[in-house]
Amino acid sequence: MNDLGIRNFLDGLCELPVACRTNFFAACMFLGLCPIVVASDGPVFGEVELAQTLDSQEAELRLLREEIETLKMQMESGPLVEQQEADNGNPQLTADLASFSPAMTQRDAVVELMAEPFGFRTVYERGFVMEPYDKRRTPFELKINSWIQFRHHAFTRSVDTWVDNSGKERPVLNRNAFDIERARLTFRGFAIDPRLTYFLQLDGDTDGAHTVDFFDYWWAWKVSDDFSIQVGKRKVPASRQWLLGARRTRLSDRPMSDDFFRPDRTVGIFGLGKVGDSCHYQVMVGNGYRTTNLPPAVTDDRFTFAATSYIEPAGKFGSQLVDFDCTCNPLWQLGHSVVYSPQTSNEFAIPLDESDFLRLADGTRLNQLGALAPDTTVTEFDLWFYGVDLAWKYRGWSADSEVFFRWIENLRGDKPLPVDSVFQHGLYVEGGKFLIDRTFDVNFRYSYVDGDFGNGSEFAGGFNWYPLSKPSLKFTFDVTRLDRSPLQNRSADISVGDSGVLFRSQFQAEF
Repeated sequence: MNDLGIRNFLDGLCELPVACRTNFFAACMFLGLCPIVVASDGPVFGEVELAQTLDSQEAELRLLREEIETLKMQMESGPLVEQQEADNGNPQLTADLASFSPAMTQRDAVVELMAEPFGFRTVYERGFVMEPYDKRRTPFELKINSWIQFRHHAFTRSVDTWVDNSGKERPVLNRNAFDIERARLTFRGFAIDPRLTYFLQLDGDTDGAHTVDFFDYWWAWKVSDDFSIQVGKRKVPASRQWLLGARRTRLSDRPMSDDFFRPDRTVGIFGLGKVGDSCHYQVMVGNGYRTTNLPPAVTDDRFTFAATSYIEPAGKFGSQLVDFDCTCNPLWQLGHSVVYSPQTSNEFAIPLDESDFLRLADGTRLNQLGALAPDTTVTEFDLWFYGVDLAWKYRGWSADSEVFFRWIENLRGDKPLPVDSVFQHGLYVEGGKFLIDRTFDVNFRYSYVDGDFGNGSEFAGGFNWYPLSKPSLKFTFDVTRLDRSPLQNRSADISVGDSGVLFRSQFQAEF
């Protein structure tokens, strides 16, 4: 009999009148004794033994009636409550039921207890979790999460065109559109062995090709409580706000300078660990600085190396930049990141797609024809990145900042170049305050990018409303003043050359 049959049987039994239930159990006892009596050649018991047996059966029936009445009352009353007197029922049943969640009904607990031998159960614990009853016998677990950002953005330009470093004039366009900026579905858990974990993240949005993309996927082996190794595709570990994720930004998206300097995703080997309770680190060797979806044919044969670390000397800082929990004690986080990424061309001295991301501080793509010299294309270079980050929060107040440095060295082209290196730097500073605890906060931001061939900046301010007093549901509105943007990023709704005002409204939900 399956768990549904067992549940239906118990439900029906509990609905019977007391007299019917007594007769039912008496009939069961009688039918159980009949074969013994019929098969005997004479009386099996004497009168004394028979009387004792009947007394014992009557006591058992009384206990069964009491247990059924108790179960019925608890089923009707709702949550499972602790048994006050174990001797009024079955001690083993009481102990088994007490091991289940207090939010579970007695009926559900009985059914789940009976269903345990069948293998798996599904629960909700900050996501949908399918887990085995016996993880040693069945080493597998799956947790599913999802989140979405639905956004409206509008940009009003203050200039009609901009001119890049090659002398080419390009238009600046007004924009007004709805977007599903990020629609993410994640799967994580372990398989084969609890130390062997996996992660898969799918992404769909409407500002690209309206396709579903495999964003991140890796297997990891937990070497110890303080160190694990991952193999697969994930973020290059550099820039704190980049690693934090797009769900936890103060405004609708990351700062302009962060998106300009940060790396992206790549395939490689990653090491993650900690030293003590306050120092955390990541290291990586992978294919490139930004090789998210590039096939091997358009990437070079040189690896990228990256490392990042941070300390939390006053306690765990958490994943929120804003002080959502209104901490009673000051918390702060200090970290830094470094990346080395050499870039080469193919055998015909044609720049590979791997280097398309890199731009001068005025927004000109580095490998564009004429970017540094007329009729000349940059084909090779070595990239060094270094960033220092600091974050703080206390009693609803919060602030964070990051400073970026990037050196583009050993520049080579298909013709001689006037320079052999380019230096760029930038920063962002953000802050905010909860005006209503866990419900409403205001935030501001300043960001700029500067370099040998230009500069750009942004000023932004806005608010977040958490209608359920939980970070899982959030409405955001912000206004950004852009001046000569060097960034091209459709996810942030910022285009290269933008000078004007950007408005963004966003609904974000997650489970």
